[in-house]
Amino acid sequence: MKILILGLGKSGTTALLYKIAAGLPGCEAFSGGKPGKYIGDYKNAVYKHTYEARKGKDFDLYREHLKHEHYDRKVWIARDPRDVAVSRMLYRWNRGCVGHRQQFNEHLELVKKKERDPLSVPFHELCRYTGHGDWPADLQSVVDEEYDRYQQMSDFIRGLGDDWFLFTYENMVSKNFTALNDYLGFGIEADAEVPNSTGNAKVVRKKASGDWRHWFTEEDVELFRPAYLPYMALTGYDTGDWAISSHPVIEPEFASAYMQRLTSRVPLDTARKLKNKAWRLFGRKAG
Repeated sequence: MKILILGLGKSGTTALLYKIAAGLPGCEAFSGGKPGKYIGDYKNAVYKHTYEARKGKDFDLYREHLKHEHYDRKVWIARDPRDVAVSRMLYRWNRGCVGHRQQFNEHLELVKKKERDPLSVPFHELCRYTGHGDWPADLQSVVDEEYDRYQQMSDFIRGLGDDWFLFTYENMVSKNFTALNDYLGFGIEADAEVPNSTGNAKVVRKKASGDWRHWFTEEDVELFRPAYLPYMALTGYDTGDWAISSHPVIEPEFASAYMQRLTSRVPLDTARKLKNKAWRLFGRKAG
């Protein structure tokens, strides 16, 4: 069986990859790269990809790939876009901050300020420091980027056929896999975790939903609501629930300390990737 998982980064795609793979005997799990990179003659395989137009992985690429490649099962995984926004903001420095140390430091200090007083810094102000160009970015460009991202995803989802299954991150967190298991035709391994050997296990943050309520201010709600509403409606989220926490709490372990852990692990990740690449290269030759 050949299975495709597709979604936005920080929506639980990697976690779902290994849970599904663990439910199939002798299943290979492949993550990332351009679509088709790891396609092979496997008895069972799961391929996980993410939409990221900035990296050249837009929906035109996936539409073209799906014209020529057959998958027995196809899963789109959705997550509340407000929680995704928080995760993406904090994950910005997963590749390190070489050449961008000042930008990282200013971003980090703003996050620490918000930890001390969550209402003192609106969420959109933090987003102005996560760009890959000039910073701090113009506020309108931050909002426009979110609007475009979710408009593209909404357009893609509207075009999905009956052979796709829409699954949510929230169902994964609550271990509600019944409908997914029925669609796949087998039971996934609900307790399977991302292997430490991939390096991805180290970037897991809260495994929770609703964290955005502690990060957003009323101003953020007004700014981002128009961008997120169409996607939320399509994927089954409550479009009327925009209540922020009356007593917001942001824990450093899942915020500033998390950002610092991301940057500190970069050298180890680089060494791990080189080791895995060498193993694949020489392992094949030996075989």
